[in-house]
Amino acid sequence: MSSNKREERKQRSEEHREQQERLKRQKQRRSRAMFVVGVLVLAVAGYLATRRKDGQEKDGKVWSAAHGHWHDK
Repeated sequence: MSSNKREERKQRSEEHREQQERLKRQKQRRSRAMFVVGVLVLAVAGYLATRRKDGQEKDGKVWSAAHGHWHDK
């Protein structure tokens, strides 16, 4: 009878270990996904911040691609 209890404890222990491993893998996948989303958000923000075209106005100034900065209009 004690070997039966030992087997049950061993089985519960293995199930618990497997569950912990599944949770760990899920957490890693979520972390990777959040990292990818963060990188994409930064890339889009960078793109939107730098996509001004030649001659586009901003606060009464005009972008000069030749000089790489804003000039008063």
